[in-house]
Amino acid sequence: MSSDDFGIGLVGAGFISREAHAPSVEYIPDARIAGIQNRTRENASSLAADCNQNGNSEPSIYGDGEIKALATDPDVDAIWVTTPNFTRLNAVKAVIEAVEDGADLQGIAVEKPIGRTVKEGNRLLELVDRVDLPHAYLENWPHEPDVGDMRSLLWEQGRDAGRPYIARSQAEHGGPHSGWFWDGRKQGGGALTDMLCHALANNEILLSDPNGSPPKAVSVTANTGTLKWDRNAYAEELEAAYDINFATDPVDDYASATIQYEDANGRPVISEASGSWCYVGSGVRRTIELLGPEYSGQVLSDETSSSVFFSDDLSNDEGWAEKQNATSGRMPVSAAEVVKGGYVAENRNAIESFRDEQNARLDLDDGCRILRLCMAAYKAAETGQEVDPRATDLTEYVPFPARK
Repeated sequence: MSSDDFGIGLVGAGFISREAHAPSVEYIPDARIAGIQNRTRENASSLAADCNQNGNSEPSIYGDGEIKALATDPDVDAIWVTTPNFTRLNAVKAVIEAVEDGADLQGIAVEKPIGRTVKEGNRLLELVDRVDLPHAYLENWPHEPDVGDMRSLLWEQGRDAGRPYIARSQAEHGGPHSGWFWDGRKQGGGALTDMLCHALANNEILLSDPNGSPPKAVSVTANTGTLKWDRNAYAEELEAAYDINFATDPVDDYASATIQYEDANGRPVISEASGSWCYVGSGVRRTIELLGPEYSGQVLSDETSSSVFFSDDLSNDEGWAEKQNATSGRMPVSAAEVVKGGYVAENRNAIESFRDEQNARLDLDDGCRILRLCMAAYKAAETGQEVDPRATDLTEYVPFPARK
């Protein structure tokens, strides 16, 4: 364990590490990326070079099968697991085995979702609890400054009128950036698990009394569909890009879910979540709302005061913004996206919590609960019936897009 800056070991050098976690650490005093492990060592080296150039850190580099070596690196104080969904459980298992063999870690943080099924999520949590290691669930939406400010203000100023009773979160973009997202067995589902795990977690936080306990989920209804990407031209596009036969093995590219909760007084409050991979526009389009008696609040993530335009003569067919699906047109510019997007806050909270030998504000128990809601939503969509998450055994349930 290092004695100066808090050293983060990244397991995974993909998009979320490169575009969110590594850049966000530059904003956190006394923290740095100390090591990077990736199945493809060249990708770890590339990200390490970026960290060196942008953040004045020199991460150690580890390749395939070297997660334990990363966990025992004396400069690494905690592990951030950001690998693809189908590798996540084994990555955590390797970290825990290193701890059992003597690795001196202060905590482990796991990117959303923590598993592809309830069974997988429960197993991951059991492994971490086995060594009594502080943990964090990396879900950035509730950490976003605009979302947090809206929640605090409405609960504080609106409490005399009554608690909030509806939270809505909606997000859509043009489709994932890596092939494994489109594979139901590797990802664990489709747009529902990819998009609604954000929205459902965010809604639950918005509906939770800052001075009390979260409301209890009592019913789940949901709908899923494949609206765009199984059409011939688009399926051929996916096959060419990712070698995926989406025409014969589609997943949902649209999903919506409604969760009914009961508050401490037994009154209903509602979470409405939706998401899709069908949006044609500039990056990610998202709306977050919180409504109560005599008040409401809204966060629009694609609203910005500045934008840019590049002609195709300059683009070389390459995008530069997250989920950009066109190389021409006006694109919004958001300053310090890792700050506005909540990544700095979520990572700062995890680091501070681990230093205090505590779990983060959102921990792996929260991750398991949100994963369970996602599975309940898939089951509700599949059966066309309302699911009571309190009474339904979802341990062995596998979403229909993820079955062999």
